[in-house]
Amino acid sequence: MIKIRTAAKADKEEILSFCSNTFSWGDYIDQVWDFWYRDRNGRLLVAEESGSKKKIAMSHAAVCPDEKSVWLEGIRVHPDYRRSQIASKLIEKMLHYGRQKGARQASAIVAADNAASQRMMEKNSFEIISRWVFYSTADRLRPRKSEARLATAGDLDAIWQYLNASEVYRLSAKMYVRSWHWYQLDHRALQNLVGGQRVVVIGQRPIDGVAVINRTSYWTRKNILQVVYLDSTSLRPLRHLMSFVTNMYIADKFQHLQVVCHRSKSMTSVLEKFMTEEEEQFLLYNKVLVA
Repeated sequence: MIKIRTAAKADKEEILSFCSNTFSWGDYIDQVWDFWYRDRNGRLLVAEESGSKKKIAMSHAAVCPDEKSVWLEGIRVHPDYRRSQIASKLIEKMLHYGRQKGARQASAIVAADNAASQRMMEKNSFEIISRWVFYSTADRLRPRKSEARLATAGDLDAIWQYLNASEVYRLSAKMYVRSWHWYQLDHRALQNLVGGQRVVVIGQRPIDGVAVINRTSYWTRKNILQVVYLDSTSLRPLRHLMSFVTNMYIADKFQHLQVVCHRSKSMTSVLEKFMTEEEEQFLLYNKVLVA
């Protein structure tokens, strides 16, 4: 008999014992457990055997700031208990939590090479709505000329008009990334991002390209500059956007530069001139929740 409950502080060590080699590079659960445990807008779940109390699985659900969606992440199952429907039971619990909080949809990312997790998501009626790619570098890059600039409040209408006509915006599921959660890039979010000097543009009217940036730390990682949405009409404005971001990375002495964006040939052909090779590809899954 399997019991799924809210995590306790004492669960950490036993859970981490089987969450260290999940991927070829290791895992990140040790970096996020404490944050998830303290998360007031989420729920950290643990599955255990009712008799032995052995911890055999975990997951985390987070309600997004707009309270319209719930983000599912960190599903881990002990190797000895895989193929036992435990992951699906965790998903069921997380969806129940999301509905209780008023969420109307649920989302999650899965690595493009993780066939088992993809089958699990599809079995639970999730659909792929977008494909993303992740690049990262800590290299010393050279400055580049750029005509891009930080957007101002006066650019808001032109940027919104650009996005609504953009194929990349549609293929990105109209989302951007923050701390590895995908959020709706709607007009309200765009206004806040522009006000926070987190939107880079090239062109005046019309706008020829848009990038959303984070100057951030997340988990235990510090001093990172991220591009979390990237969109342009052609290769030239894309190069100018990335040149602007590269110059910011150099000038402000960030430790890492990361790019997370919709995966397309036009994007990757430019990014590979600025960054090292792509780190990973992701599938963005979504499920509409019904009462």
